[in-house]
Amino acid sequence: MSPQEWKDHKLQASYRALLLLLARKPMPEISVTELCQQAGVSRTYFYNHFGNFDEIILADQEREISRYLRALPNFQQVDLTGLMTRYFELAQREADNQLLLVKNGKIRVLITTFQQVYRRLLAESRILAKAPLTVEDYYIEFFAGAVINLSVTWLERGMPESPKLMGQKASRFLLRM
Repeated sequence: MSPQEWKDHKLQASYRALLLLLARKPMPEISVTELCQQAGVSRTYFYNHFGNFDEIILADQEREISRYLRALPNFQQVDLTGLMTRYFELAQREADNQLLLVKNGKIRVLITTFQQVYRRLLAESRILAKAPLTVEDYYIEFFAGAVINLSVTWLERGMPESPKLMGQKASRFLLRM
């Protein structure tokens, strides 16, 4: 296993362990020792890589962002409907984990993750976006909050619509503003 694969393995083990523990009890009741035992990592590893449990969540979300971006065709630009459809596919695949994070008051992590992806896609010129809006103060915060709120509601309702239909709806809602 390469050093990067080993690092990813330990991160995934830590994240999975945290989710398993969160399914049983609230985050304030989880100890670092308990997490490390569940993940099969040392406390030294934890303290060398994370300052708290939120950093495990953010690190895994960043890993997921990279995976998401690699799944997009190279150098192909994506329109808003395509971007939203891809997001709802990701949300559907990660539904249980996202709902668990929301239940534990970590919706901000989902919003931050979405903002990072969107900024990265903009920086790489991979989104067909209206430039004046994307550079306006608070636009990305507004956009991310709206999409995540819609996504969480959709997940809580049991995902009755397909990700494609949700992508179309989100795009339509955002374009009509």
